[in-house]
Amino acid sequence: MPEPLNAGGQTPPIEPPTGCTSTLIWRLARRLYADHQPGPDGWCLNCRPAILYPCVARQLADFGLATAMGHTAAAPHLANKGHHW
Repeated sequence: MPEPLNAGGQTPPIEPPTGCTSTLIWRLARRLYADHQPGPDGWCLNCRPAILYPCVARQLADFGLATAMGHTAAAPHLANKGHHW
């Protein structure tokens, strides 16, 4: 499973940061990130009660944020490890 992009208590900023290579991908992925958060019971708040967190949409959001910053990897879960905003 991919690791959440929440690095050190920080969340990705709403506006694309400096160095972002695709503002459109950033804005779409950031919206998915905001919409698919974990609930206290371990379920995605937007997908409940069907999907445990991280749901597919949150995994795509993590991958999209990393891609918008120019990070590439063979698998989405490799693209965001250790990324700080």
